[in-house]
Amino acid sequence: MMKHVAVLSLLSISLIACTDEVVESKSTMSFEIPAIFTQVDNSNPITVNGNEIQLSGDKLIVGDVLTDIALDKRADFFDTVGTGSINDYSGYKLIETVPSLDTPVCTLQTQQLEFAAGEFEDVTFIVISNDTPFALQRFCAANKIENLQVMSDARTREFGKQNSLYMEDYGLLTRSIMIVDENNVIQYIEYADEVTSELDLLNALAFLKDITTQ
Repeated sequence: MMKHVAVLSLLSISLIACTDEVVESKSTMSFEIPAIFTQVDNSNPITVNGNEIQLSGDKLIVGDVLTDIALDKRADFFDTVGTGSINDYSGYKLIETVPSLDTPVCTLQTQQLEFAAGEFEDVTFIVISNDTPFALQRFCAANKIENLQVMSDARTREFGKQNSLYMEDYGLLTRSIMIVDENNVIQYIEYADEVTSELDLLNALAFLKDITTQ
């Protein structure tokens, strides 16, 4: 059941391009999840700094089934690294894929999802990156990530490769957000046209709100 709260309070975060740092503002920003979502157009090529790149396959579309691949969980030490997968979680899942959490945009949007996840009790929010399990553990500790399942595709890159989410040019996951049902059937997906730009999280949350309140 989703909490009957439509207004999310997010940290207002400014991006400093010259130092590649993320600085948290003391002020907060509140916004309301839109009542209506818009259809996503994923027909544009994916670019990095304006240069078109190739994915490991054709882009996923609504109705496709996401391939379940073993992923590494965040951990402090080699001998504590465990494996998990999207099949470990039932019901609807919102999944964000990012190249690395050690970039301003990835950090910003993951922090936003951390706040948003608290509004959906029966939905699992998952973030998958190519960072090592140890880097993920440090990130989650530093950013007080408690509502997200954060996992690594660094070991094999197979999650990205088999789900057309892998940038061949960089050996990294592309930036995307999707919502899948209990059978991993994609209900919603957005690829970032420009990998260094933000995804439309509000639109994804509006879609999620719609399907979880029917």
